[in-house]
Amino acid sequence: MKNKFIPNNINSYKDIFEEKVRWGDTDGYNHVNNVSISRYFESARVNIIRNLETDKYSFVLVHFNIDYLDQIFYPSIINIGTSLKRVGNKSITFDQAIFVDNKCKSIAQSILAYADIKEKKSYNITEITKKHLLDKYGASDEI
Repeated sequence: MKNKFIPNNINSYKDIFEEKVRWGDTDGYNHVNNVSISRYFESARVNIIRNLETDKYSFVLVHFNIDYLDQIFYPSIINIGTSLKRVGNKSITFDQAIFVDNKCKSIAQSILAYADIKEKKSYNITEITKKHLLDKYGASDEI
């Protein structure tokens, strides 16, 4: 039986990626701006998928949404939790959250299609790639 996934609980995530808030990520009030928050989520996703891409195929972001729960300030150390929610035939879905001192600051979900960038066409994810993702990051909604 799988543990219940709780989005605002850091222990629900299979991968934790640490990042430092940079001064340049903030506005005049030391508040981290929304664009920087999306970059933090991107860094954590790329850390997972970068070794799964080839010269021909890559994971391409096709959908991304964020819920902002609380402000983040400079200086801070943030932890970005990432878990694989779903592995489909041609796409994967990640659940993510940003934590500061174990307090959830924002939650995101992204869908990435497996595609040939030059042809601008999606392809089936290889079985070896699916196996790697499922073995390492699990999935709460496997297909």
